[in-house]
Amino acid sequence: MKGTVLYGDRTISIDLSLPTEADLWATPAQVTEITGYTPKPEGLCRDEVCIPISRKPADGFVQTKDNVELFNLTKLADKLSQPVVTDAKRHVWSFGPVGTQPSGGAAPVAAPDFALPDRQGKTVKLSDFRGKKVLLMSWASWCRCREDLAGWETVYKDLKGKNFELVAVAEDTEGEAACGKYYDQAKATYTTLIDKQHVVSSLYKMVNVPMGVWIDEEQKIVRPAEVAYSRPVAMLSIKVDGGRYVEGLQDWVEKGAKSEFALSTEELRKRAAPADGKLGLAEANFKLAVHLQLAGDEGSADYFKAAQDLAPDNWNYHRQQWAFKGKAADMLWLQKFSALKGKPYYAPLDLPPAKDQEKK
Repeated sequence: MKGTVLYGDRTISIDLSLPTEADLWATPAQVTEITGYTPKPEGLCRDEVCIPISRKPADGFVQTKDNVELFNLTKLADKLSQPVVTDAKRHVWSFGPVGTQPSGGAAPVAAPDFALPDRQGKTVKLSDFRGKKVLLMSWASWCRCREDLAGWETVYKDLKGKNFELVAVAEDTEGEAACGKYYDQAKATYTTLIDKQHVVSSLYKMVNVPMGVWIDEEQKIVRPAEVAYSRPVAMLSIKVDGGRYVEGLQDWVEKGAKSEFALSTEELRKRAAPADGKLGLAEANFKLAVHLQLAGDEGSADYFKAAQDLAPDNWNYHRQQWAFKGKAADMLWLQKFSALKGKPYYAPLDLPPAKDQEKK
């Protein structure tokens, strides 16, 4: 029997060594393929880290079948505070992030690496740009920010000769078919990626689009996810000083860590997302919903709803599902937007004031 595992940015098809309705049992080779950990006598190990586990059958982590040691990845996830959503009918296991970094803990300095296809299907990693400053910018075909891609092309032309790269990521479940024409219309020459499973928005805690993250030459976060437009935006009650945002980007590209727009470690820590176990479970549900949607399975609706209920402020979860409803998507967005009743659609940009504003 075949099973599917959604883990990190990967979708892995495996032969189920021990079919069950809930727990996922895996051979040593499958454990490594799925989690990156290697079973050793001292536990499950990756690099210098080993997770000790009991090999007593009664403890439920390990059992032997046909002289092959099998490991319970569902129980391991529980040990790691990693949420798992299981669809027993379809034999799919969706794993959320491992644990949750509490607010006030270590600052989110290291930029998580990822691997996504570009429009030609070539795999591109964030680490490919080590040694350059990077603006990692998310957008989607279902957002009017698609009209801003040309604006980012203008910004990129000004900065690309200054050891800088703009990496645009389309958070679009329907892939090239949905986002490709907007890249074409913008005549984009910056790096254009496609993220069907919203890997980047999950890794960088992006709850809306467009959002940008500044990453330095050592692949450390300089500014975490925040609304990112290349121009001033004023629509309904939404107002974004995109012009000031671009001024800040230009200043940082020129001055690096000396820029007043570069955040200190302490400020990064303050802006870190607070711990919330529901968010990891929401992510696991959303990944499963996306997987089923791509497979044409109507069961995706239940998992979209679960993700939305667990993380009601994550607009990406709502809008990605609405994108499949055609013209009704705009009405659904307006209904949810109206329900904000003054609450900001985007968290306000927190940027140093312009010099002429300081005098007022």
